[in-house]
Amino acid sequence: MPLSLSDYKRPPQDNGRGIAGYPAAGWRGDPNGLDAWIAELQQLGIKWLRVLDDNADSLTLCGKLLNAGIFPIVRILRRDLPPNDTPEPNPGHISAREELTIRKMIDLGVLYFETNNEPDNPAEWKQHAMPGNHEETAKLVALNWLFDARFIIEAGGYPGLPAVSSGSDMDLVGALAALGRQDILLEGGWIALHNFGHNRPLNFPNDRVNQNGAPLTAQEYDFGALTQWVWWDATLQRANTLDEVNALRAARKNAGQVIAQDHAAFREYEYYDALAKKHLGRSIPILATEGGYQVGRRTDLRYPRITPALHADLTVAMFEFMQRDAPDYFFAACPWLLTGAQKTQASAWYSDFWDRAIRSGGPHNGEIPPLAAPDYRVGERLPVVAAVKAMSSQSRTGPRVAIPTAAPAAPTVVAPAFAAPPPPPPSEESIYLVQHGDTLGSLAKKFDVTIQALANVNALNENERIIAGQRLVIPPPQAVSAPPTPATISTDAPPAPIPEWFNPPPQSAPVAPPPVYTPPPQAPAQPVYVPPPQTPRVAQPPASAAAPNAAPRPAPPPPPRAPAVVSPLDPRLSALNVRVEYANVKPGESYWKLLRAEYQETTKASGNHHMLYNLLDDKGKPILVQRVFQGLADIQADSFTDAFGRAKIPMWETYNPERGESGPYSAWIANLPSDKVVGLGMPNGLAVNFVLTWQKAIK
Repeated sequence: MPLSLSDYKRPPQDNGRGIAGYPAAGWRGDPNGLDAWIAELQQLGIKWLRVLDDNADSLTLCGKLLNAGIFPIVRILRRDLPPNDTPEPNPGHISAREELTIRKMIDLGVLYFETNNEPDNPAEWKQHAMPGNHEETAKLVALNWLFDARFIIEAGGYPGLPAVSSGSDMDLVGALAALGRQDILLEGGWIALHNFGHNRPLNFPNDRVNQNGAPLTAQEYDFGALTQWVWWDATLQRANTLDEVNALRAARKNAGQVIAQDHAAFREYEYYDALAKKHLGRSIPILATEGGYQVGRRTDLRYPRITPALHADLTVAMFEFMQRDAPDYFFAACPWLLTGAQKTQASAWYSDFWDRAIRSGGPHNGEIPPLAAPDYRVGERLPVVAAVKAMSSQSRTGPRVAIPTAAPAAPTVVAPAFAAPPPPPPSEESIYLVQHGDTLGSLAKKFDVTIQALANVNALNENERIIAGQRLVIPPPQAVSAPPTPATISTDAPPAPIPEWFNPPPQSAPVAPPPVYTPPPQAPAQPVYVPPPQTPRVAQPPASAAAPNAAPRPAPPPPPRAPAVVSPLDPRLSALNVRVEYANVKPGESYWKLLRAEYQETTKASGNHHMLYNLLDDKGKPILVQRVFQGLADIQADSFTDAFGRAKIPMWETYNPERGESGPYSAWIANLPSDKVVGLGMPNGLAVNFVLTWQKAIK
């Protein structure tokens, strides 16, 4: 009987957060024991653990996991009979020994099983004898898996269609369809996935580097003491220069590329969901049993190598995506690897491998740069551990966004449009992700704190250099000044504070009529069209010969005054044919409300051409790792907000507003219904910015 997505059982308070536990069977949690590791997994908020089993040797571990509310995803190792006795699964299917193990597991409460692994890899075939015909190989694998799947479903479990290598073109769903047996996937099957991100961003292939070849700046190139390590090219045996990286970006850009054309990335789940819809007509569960990011990887030379700090930030962003934005069919992401054996220490979170490798340089094998940074510290575990522990956990089985309690209606103060004062600096400690070019001095000035306070709270020396990707605690400022009192009264919900980077005019500035925008002096030959002011025509009463003694007619009553509506658009945007498409929501529903949309002309944009996003929660505080979108024709680019609720996505397309054209770009926010800004772009090719601020609100 076909199962819907909601029929599959999932962990209590499932947040989609998982991890691959140990790279071998029979793990006993050495040296601290399994109970200590279960407690550690709970602190990490883990709900899924990928487990390897050889002849029921993981029963104790699985029982402890289930008692802790963590679902095991068990990969069953199949061994040949002696003298081979090696776990090479292809070709073949489970035997009576594995069937007995699976029954014991299901009696314990385990549901999700894998019985094969990367059958597109010759290493997974007996004596590495993988057949040469790719399509026939896929059919052979699919046919053998049918035996496993039928047994597991009849026993009460869920069989996983084997995961293939990241970016592989082996289509096992299509192979099942060619055999006429694809329907078994609807009866309790799921798709296992190995979506390694390599060193590509989460939103690849829709990121600006891949789509547009966006050049690397000198600040982005600078990773401080790790710069040469980050840009080390194993082929050249030296670091790539800034010019070399930019030449690669320009030569390898792929405008319009979609995930089906290159799915060796985190978003590979979209590729396999498309296969499911093609052959099955609908989605089925997808679980990434291996994947994520690993320190030291630089597979794609257009991007920097994964540093320990960048690894932490990418993993946090991935887990935030899983619990906030992941599609319903994408059940779990299990990055590789919790803790490792000797050969897998480089991938393990709980390991001092990178502390030793970066400080001493080496080992000199393969991609790992043979460069030393003696002053760089990682410690006995990767920084991702502390970063993930600091995350909140949000259940995917209930509402993903907490709906705030509506405040009673009351008169509240609203400043005139584009005259809201910037908010005071943060009144409590917050986390900041260091950007290229930041120094302790510049950050102290930016956040109105002393260098000494900033250094002390982060256990740094006052003259210590900070590096991109480093996470700093920002202490509260010494004093916070109260904002001036605005003058206009409204009964709408109170506005959120507008952050300093929005840069509105001062509060004391008088409210002027909408200005007529004139182009900046840099481009006098390309004026931006501004519609001429419309003068309303007043109809004159017809002349008539009134009776001399006729009494004058009483004046008609004035029409009722419509309530004033303050547009969120900067008045200059209307002249550029920019408009707002408001979210269609009912009273009481949550949505993303557009608070402000500001135009930054060329001089103020400093030569940039970005959509600058600013996101606030219902209390006016910045929202971390919220997905934002930019639409261009049938292409969508996305990004995630930083610790201050900010994100930016560049624009490249131009348009001519004086000809009535609208800009090709749109901007909106994920997760909830969202007001959408439509018609953005580079007017007459000018490099301008659009500063867009949304707040989570209730209609």
